[in-house]
Amino acid sequence: MRTLLLFALLLFAATAPLQADDQLCLRCHGMQSMAYLDPATGGLRNLAINPQAMAASSHGSLRCRSCHGPGFEAYPHFEEAKRESLHCLECHKGNDRFPYALFEAIEKGFTRSHHARALPERFFCSSCHDPHVFHGLFQTRVEDVPRQVRQDNTICLQCHDNNERIKDLTGRIMPMLQRSHAWLPDPARHWQAVRCVECHTGSTRPQDHFILDKSLALRDCVACHSRNSMLTGKLYLYQATEERQKIGFVNALVLNNAYVIGMTRNLWLDWASLILLAVTVLVLAGHGLARWLSNRKRGAA
Repeated sequence: MRTLLLFALLLFAATAPLQADDQLCLRCHGMQSMAYLDPATGGLRNLAINPQAMAASSHGSLRCRSCHGPGFEAYPHFEEAKRESLHCLECHKGNDRFPYALFEAIEKGFTRSHHARALPERFFCSSCHDPHVFHGLFQTRVEDVPRQVRQDNTICLQCHDNNERIKDLTGRIMPMLQRSHAWLPDPARHWQAVRCVECHTGSTRPQDHFILDKSLALRDCVACHSRNSMLTGKLYLYQATEERQKIGFVNALVLNNAYVIGMTRNLWLDWASLILLAVTVLVLAGHGLARWLSNRKRGAA
């Protein structure tokens, strides 16, 4: 009995943020098998929503009808409503919680991106960012970096590591990621440490949405593996800012997990270098002292 009561309380807590009309939506969209055959691609389009994931997302406090407007009050929905595309920036650009300039820059970058130009009628914000599970994370702590990398790369890989989805969108099969990134030493390790957008965007802004064509992607290792790494302005932006506040200059990458040529410390090499330096100084000092003593004896003679 106590187990059943606990389960009921947990279920109520998970669904409490949802209003009555939202519960009506979930009578259908809460089913895992909710999908339809997309006539444009011939593939199945998933329409299932996880209410717990939705409640925990950045949009968890919104009502379904906040985004899905006229045409969705009827069941089944009107055909015109089914074909609508959500215009996220209409809300985000007019929301006092977010800086207008940020979303204006996002909009400009997105419209210039390779994705938007290659698929002008089929590529939207929701193509990458599922609004039902979206977390608007950009790191506010150093510990957020791995989570940021995981979240952002998962967005890219949900298409670029899925031949069926790529074929549905473009009508063709793309080369396997390992093959197209063969020039990169240990691609899998890079994908765990940095975001795809570090090399595939057109600026150093951390939230840049100007995705470049693959022919224009950055292939300069030193751009990341150097003292003045571009990562200090993107992925490690918070850490660089924190470092400035503490010691007045940017040296943050020495302290994080990124490998930086000539800067990543190895204690054994540090001690070996110090010992070698000390031996060199002693040899030079001994040589100088010996010559001074020799010259002094000659003068005395």
